[in-house]
Amino acid sequence: MRNKVFLAIREKIREIEQSSQKQWSHKIGEKREEKIKYSLQELKKEGLIRDFLQTDRFSFSDIVKGIDFFVICVGNAKYKVYPISVTGERWVREHQLRHPEIPVVAVNLSDTSISIKNKIMEVINSDK
Repeated sequence: MRNKVFLAIREKIREIEQSSQKQWSHKIGEKREEKIKYSLQELKKEGLIRDFLQTDRFSFSDIVKGIDFFVICVGNAKYKVYPISVTGERWVREHQLRHPEIPVVAVNLSDTSISIKNKIMEVINSDK
């Protein structure tokens, strides 16, 4: 039953995505995710995170849980996974209302890699 509901929701979202306004919005979202992915790669090279995983578009984690990335860290010989959602500043409150348990990283197109890395590290350090 839950699987049928999820599949129906996913199809409805795909239909909505076809509108020109949503396509423009989706392109901005892709740019945000590319910026954060680049910053995550840098954090990995610097040894500040162990690895990361981007969720698939329209996946259960993306649609139902609101998760865009899982960031993996190692501390005290244990792995810790941090789910994060990525959006613009304008949408942070909406994301927090829908998924209060998932930290939100607001990425503006003018943000630098350094500022994005700081935002990611804030999420990680806030859990310690």
